Amino acid sequence: GTPWFAGNEYQVAGHSAVKQDLVILNAGSSTGTDPLGDYNATMLNWGNAQDKVPLMQTGFRQYHHDPGMLVFEQLFLKELNATEVKGSDLASATIFPSFKRPGKNQAPKGSEALDGFSYHGVFPKIEPCTLSNFTETHQGGVPLVLYNRSDATLPMVVFSPLNYPMAHHMASTGDFVGAGVKATVGVIPKGWSQLFLLSAGTGINKGLMQWGDRMLKFTGKPRTDNRFLDDIHGKIGFWTDNGGFYHYSIGDNASLGTNYEEVLPKVKQYHDELGVPFGHWQFDSWFYPKDGKVSPGGGGGAVTNWTSLDSVFPSGMAAIQEKLGVPIVMHNRQWSPKSDYIHNLSFPWYSSEKASVPVDPPAFFDWFFKQQEGWGLGMYEQDWMCTEYDEVSAIQTNITMGDLWLYGMAEGAARSGRTVQYCMPYSHEILSAAALPAVTNARATDDYFHGVDQWSVGHTAMYYWALNILPFKDGFYSSSLPQVGGQTVGPETSPDRETIMAALSCAMVGPMDGIYLLNKTRVMATCNAAGVVLKPDRPVTATDEGFRRGDSARPVFATETNVRGWGAISYVFASHTGEIVPGDLDLKPSDDYLVYNWYSGELSSMANLTGQVELGYEGHAYVVVAPVVEGWAVVGEVDKYVTASEVRVVSIAPGKTGPVATLKGVKGESVRFCAAPAATLVLECQTVKFPGDGEQKVEFGSREVVV
Repeated sequence: GTPWFAGNEYQVAGHSAVKQDLVILNAGSSTGTDPLGDYNATMLNWGNAQDKVPLMQTGFRQYHHDPGMLVFEQLFLKELNATEVKGSDLASATIFPSFKRPGKNQAPKGSEALDGFSYHGVFPKIEPCTLSNFTETHQGGVPLVLYNRSDATLPMVVFSPLNYPMAHHMASTGDFVGAGVKATVGVIPKGWSQLFLLSAGTGINKGLMQWGDRMLKFTGKPRTDNRFLDDIHGKIGFWTDNGGFYHYSIGDNASLGTNYEEVLPKVKQYHDELGVPFGHWQFDSWFYPKDGKVSPGGGGGAVTNWTSLDSVFPSGMAAIQEKLGVPIVMHNRQWSPKSDYIHNLSFPWYSSEKASVPVDPPAFFDWFFKQQEGWGLGMYEQDWMCTEYDEVSAIQTNITMGDLWLYGMAEGAARSGRTVQYCMPYSHEILSAAALPAVTNARATDDYFHGVDQWSVGHTAMYYWALNILPFKDGFYSSSLPQVGGQTVGPETSPDRETIMAALSCAMVGPMDGIYLLNKTRVMATCNAAGVVLKPDRPVTATDEGFRRGDSARPVFATETNVRGWGAISYVFASHTGEIVPGDLDLKPSDDYLVYNWYSGELSSMANLTGQVELGYEGHAYVVVAPVVEGWAVVGEVDKYVTASEVRVVSIAPGKTGPVATLKGVKGESVRFCAAPAATLVLECQTVKFPGDGEQKVEFGSREVVV
């Protein structure tokens, strides 16, 4: 085929191969084994043209069992001091590999046909680009995805760091795009090895998963199914995050109490009486002392002591846990240089004016996570990660400190039996979590009510899910009523969209409504009667169809449930345009599927899915796409957003008169489950009641429920 890439620029210690003051001293080849497998390597040793002192060895590895990837290595043959590291004005102090911009001398023609995107900013967001116009941003620009949309199969590659992602940075000039050790480091030690991965695949979603599989194989992080890891991951929860009713507010109903300790148990009592079985809660930054005021956007002071303020919980953290009785997600922000941990303990710290980080993160966090006895702490939410990085110079200048900070935090949490959520991360921090099993999820959207399209998880989810990180959509209001007395009054104009995205994310579902304002029907449409979220098999992601069209921002997201014995039942969401086509599921109009409009209840054949779907009352479209098997399509539990979750459906098989579904339920639960003959497009629904926890069968076509 036509080559896509060429590169001949190498840089180190201010020297450049193109400028000819960096020269090849010698070349060689070798074989070896790393976590990815056996490889053949080709190496070049580079040195200053003047004195021929060896500076850096570059190499690329080709793997015997997997020709779909290349690994590039920068190995440093001597220590590079601050002057040598600062020899370049690029964002990276070294360059290898590099990829020529299209149109430059000897750049391959194949590069001109490539579209692409990369991830940038806090809560890393997709930004379209090409190899011609790619520009790195602060802690952003990776992973970089390039693909050929003139081929409907979307052949593609992903480029990213493979190890020490916090030590690397992308860099570019008018001639090339490349990567290396970030230019902010003070010293690059002799023997330091910085690795980069170029991973090939077909299809955007599948190709990113292939990249993720290779990343995880190298780091050793297992691809564990964390959707139902515990009650925090698996059950609906009540959140008090920024934008929610109880974020720095207890409301204006004085009869409920004068502090959080008095008010929150009454909120829980209201939930219990309403019949909404929240399985966990979240406490945001309002509960602990800080060294400054907090702004309306949530920014402000750093934590001085991670325990409760007397004005919030006068009886302490263990006492409020006794009253709530559920596991809790607890928020933390950057560490204050004025904190008790710095002034009263022996742990050394790196400090700046506004933030600090322990010199030995594994030691500190091992101690720290032993201090919350009786709190009910199940998940540690590390927020303001961008601020911690930007404010503490040691994380920027010490080549190992960034990854060590994150490793110590995750390992300390894991040893104490907790998990970690990242909030406000840069892309480099997400990449570091590819080596950290305790980091099960990360915020994929801006703060509720404080960001544009903060409901839109699909593009970031492609990235997170590839690394086995669940993409959490922030908490939300389930009601369209004004939330008078809370931090944010609203009202929420699209509560269905918020709730659907939360359910399809496969992470936590976290309503944040004030007392007496929760919409029970909407919340319970996400879960079973015990509060277990009815999740699809994987997080909702942007469909490949948008990339085929050259519209990488197209707001059409899809996911599915693979039902044992039957096939994949898919869920497709389209914002405002309502445009959904068979290509969104990599299907053809002639394929034998039925389409169920979740809002109108209308059934149609795949052949009629030509673009515009009837919008729901909030102005978006949501459909269930079900395969036709022996003349029948099973839509599932139409009162729920995810109609055929594995939490509900054990299996479906063809029967004598129609499909036979084996369903799971809990005591007292009533389930309405639906299917339709393709010949009539008339939905047949049957109600199954569960006298106790267990399974029941329902057979269609006979109108009989088989117990």
